[in-house]
Amino acid sequence: MKRFSICWLRSLLGALLALYACIVMPAADSTTAKGSVKALLCVYGGVSLRPISPPPGFESEFAVAVVEINSPSETKNAAVSDFVLLDRTGRAMMFKRVVNVEQFNGALATKDPFTYLNPIYGDGTRPWNGTLPVGRIRLRVRVALVDEQIAPVSFRLVVGRYLITGPVNGAWGT
Repeated sequence: MKRFSICWLRSLLGALLALYACIVMPAADSTTAKGSVKALLCVYGGVSLRPISPPPGFESEFAVAVVEINSPSETKNAAVSDFVLLDRTGRAMMFKRVVNVEQFNGALATKDPFTYLNPIYGDGTRPWNGTLPVGRIRLRVRVALVDEQIAPVSFRLVVGRYLITGPVNGAWGT
């Protein structure tokens, strides 16, 4: 009985300390918690024609993610610092480099998410300058991936201080 009481007491003490830390200690960056993100689309695939002997640095696997970030404060010089495709077991397909990041100019109101790949609505896109403005911004992020064959079901993307996760919506043929 005494052993049970000590374990229970330790658990209670740990929970109280965690609660105290949440209430008393300020967050390191309170604006991060106030923003919101939404994954709108993620697709991946390879190039259809590969050389028999690819030259060094040849890239054949790519992914595109379209995301929406609603920020309470402006962030300059934000960057895409991570992009990963994950399969059902958690195995990852990492990115080699960011190919480009574009900002959508218009609202792009559509029910077909694949129009994000080649926008025909709104007034198109422009190269993103690295600024996350106050309010909503939609970005299209294109990355080159390492050549590792997995069947991804989800993705993880970091833009500035925002972590965006979502499902993989499809693959283009090779």
